[in-house]
Amino acid sequence: MMTKFSKPRPAGHIPHQADIDRVISGADAVDDRKTEKIDEGTEVRFTMTLPADMAQRVDVARKAAGRLTRLSWIRMAVAEKLSRDGV
Repeated sequence: MMTKFSKPRPAGHIPHQADIDRVISGADAVDDRKTEKIDEGTEVRFTMTLPADMAQRVDVARKAAGRLTRLSWIRMAVAEKLSRDGV
């Protein structure tokens, strides 16, 4: 399976249709892919797209919280939400 971290293929390589479909479906934050069991201690990487107004609100909040990076602030917000919801 090809991932965004795969090494480039030699010129003339024709990708499998499944790889093409995966890239196309992943372009719009489609999250209907099969859920795989995630082992404790592994990382899950994904791309997040935010509307401009939400990104601006995140920037205001993260700067008020001690100038955290966007990623740090979003991780903290997710952890707080999960804790609040009892998950």
